[in-house]
Amino acid sequence: MTALELTEKVQDGVIKVMETSQNWTLGALKSSTSAFDSMKPDPSRIPFADRMPTPSETVETTFSFAGRILDAQHAFLTGLVELTATPATTVVTAKKA
Repeated sequence: MTALELTEKVQDGVIKVMETSQNWTLGALKSSTSAFDSMKPDPSRIPFADRMPTPSETVETTFSFAGRILDAQHAFLTGLVELTATPATTVVTAKKA
């Protein structure tokens, strides 16, 4: 197994653990959210609430922006790696006169 394959295997394991933890958390929250229904604010009493993005829109916009940042960083680092990559060695043979 190469170092890259090992890295990918560890990354897959981390993602699986994270997703499992998130699923457990969502399950626990789904079973207990009704206890907090009476504590939710009334949006009609909040000024400008009708002009605010929904929570889902906020999440989508934020992650879209984060994705664009990661794409820009990816392009930058790819360019940097290409600049610092060892150029192919050209062999020049001198001819005897």
